[in-house]
Amino acid sequence: MNKVISADIKTNKRLSMRQIMNLYQVTKEFKGNIYFICNHKMVDATKLSTFVSFVLILQECVNMKVILEGQNVHAMLDKVQAICKENDENELSFQSNQTVGI
Repeated sequence: MNKVISADIKTNKRLSMRQIMNLYQVTKEFKGNIYFICNHKMVDATKLSTFVSFVLILQECVNMKVILEGQNVHAMLDKVQAICKENDENELSFQSNQTVGI
């Protein structure tokens, strides 16, 4: 059964290129869709060039939302959180919102 989950991400520093590439890699393995939203702009994380551009132009101290839809969304959210926490200089906070069954 497919589910939809969203989480808020607040970054105090931009994600590193390694983190961006790691996020891209796990999204390619996910059987579903992952979207990042910031400043009323949405990007599909599986499209490398637009995803990298989107993350690199973000201002510091920005609030992003990640939306996951598919199977095993909680496990995927854990992977996204782990990648974003790799850099100790990034103080990130995650808050799960709601889960909806489709």
